[in-house]
This record gives sequence, C-alpha cells and structure tokens, in this order.
Amino acid sequence: MYCKIEPTGCCERKGLVQIRLCFYLDTDDYGYEKHHIQVPDFTDAKYDGKVDKQGNPVDLVDYQKWIDSLPKVWQNNPFHNHFIYVEPDTSEKEIMKLAEAYLHEAGVKWSCDEKIDCKNYGVSFYQNVSKDRLTACNNKVATVKAIKAEVKA
Repeated sequence: MYCKIEPTGCCERKGLVQIRLCFYLDTDDYGYEKHHIQVPDFTDAKYDGKVDKQGNPVDLVDYQKWIDSLPKVWQNNPFHNHFIYVEPDTSEKEIMKLAEAYLHEAGVKWSCDEKIDCKNYGVSFYQNVSKDRLTACNNKVATVKAIKAEVKA
C-alpha cells in the first residue's frame, strides 16, 4: 500500500496547513478489488441532450444511458483519506513521516476489517491568525501541493 498527498485537500485552516493524505492499495493487498474499479471515461465526451440554465441534464434517464454508453477505464480509488494539520515550517521529510505513520495505522485496521479512525493528536487551531502566519501557511500549502513523492508501507 502507499500514500500520496492530494493537492485538492491542501489549504490553510485556522492558522495551520491542512494536508489531505490518500491511502491506496497495491494489487497484492487485501481488498484491492474493492477500490480498483471501472468508471466511465469522460475524456473528450460531450453530452448532447437537453440541459437547464445551469448545464444540468433535464432528462436524467437519457443522461444515465449516455453515461452507460461511454467507454470504461480502470481507476484505483483510495481505501482511506486522512487530513493532517502541520505548522507552516514543517519539513517535507516530517510530513512524509507523518504520512507513513498514518498509512501504517490505517493499513493495519483495513487488513483486519476494522473501522479506520486515525486520530490527530495535539492539534490546536489558532483563534486569531496574523497576516504573517496566513502568508506562511499559504506559502507552505503551495509547496505541499507540489510534492509528488509517495510513501510505501
């Protein structure tokens, strides 16, 4: 199993840097088939049916038929997502160590069919966030979003 940072879940939150960790299964991991699924391929697809002012399909039955007619692609979905919160001066190495620890915890629970309920201990959000701290957090968020490294269990 492995962990990747999901950039869409990274942001400043109450004076800390929020980081979304996505945990994935390898082909030989328990339960891999539960999260390796086929999904419609929307690449270059365009729905030609009637839509309302917001672009939503008017005829949902017709829209579903269109979706069902699209080619399928295999997709590996995360078996668990977890958010961590770090100070803006936290190093990439420290972030990846946290990711590894949470991946291990989630992986053990997953393989034992237990509820995955990883806890963030010692997180204290700030009540008043200064402009300097906000800037530092947002700068770190940009750095974190660029991390492509994966952690393996």
